[in-house]
Amino acid sequence: MRNIINVRGEGEDEKSYILNDIDLLVPKGKVTALIGGNGAGKTTLFNIISGFIKADEGKISFQPNGSLLEITEVSACKIARLGVGRMFQDNHIFQNMTVLENMLIADDNFFGERPFESIFFYKKDKVVEKQRIEKAEKIFTDLFGVENPFLKMKNEKAKNLSYGQKRLLGLARLLMGDYKLLLLDEPTSGVNPIVVEKIKEIIKYFVEEKELTIFLIEHNMKFVLDVSDFCHFMSKGIIATGGTPEDIIGNPEVRKTYLGI
Repeated sequence: MRNIINVRGEGEDEKSYILNDIDLLVPKGKVTALIGGNGAGKTTLFNIISGFIKADEGKISFQPNGSLLEITEVSACKIARLGVGRMFQDNHIFQNMTVLENMLIADDNFFGERPFESIFFYKKDKVVEKQRIEKAEKIFTDLFGVENPFLKMKNEKAKNLSYGQKRLLGLARLLMGDYKLLLLDEPTSGVNPIVVEKIKEIIKYFVEEKELTIFLIEHNMKFVLDVSDFCHFMSKGIIATGGTPEDIIGNPEVRKTYLGI
């Protein structure tokens, strides 16, 4: 089985590093979960992989297709263009833009280094404008059916969506980019069970229909069991153990220090 991303860290003194000697593989075409308590270093790891912060030591390799690329020193913008998409814990939905504009800003047809240029420049080319809008509308239909609130509200401000709808919009928006690996930071955080089930369906669609690789942070252990092929437990900045979700949840250390059972 080929791995789409390898994270290899260095550092001998745990007190000197937020993340210490991380050695992690994310298999291609699978769902890998990362669990652990608050402050364990999970989001920091995602920030390093996606280029928002730089590691002091170690190496990150990304293999979207055949060639192995080292992305340790690559900028966040370039990492995204190489095929790494990110859904943040706080949605990063632009409240005063329309639902449709929130989709278009994530389109892979870039008009410059600044993503807002995707909004300001796409209207100059009517053919491109039509194609991009059709792409966004098709994503909504594929994920949510012909009759769905996102199509009905596409010209309304995103602030009018419910919190759960914003989470779903954040996931749908990832399909506007040409990504191979998606980093999802707590996708089910703060949403009701109905939305959780929909997120499960979307992740299944990402993997089975779009052949994407998913690496997610999650605290909902039932969700982890339902969607994940592999799971890693992080504690105090290290990967303490890894295996199948069932193995991890049955691990005595995980049960005691994380699950409290």
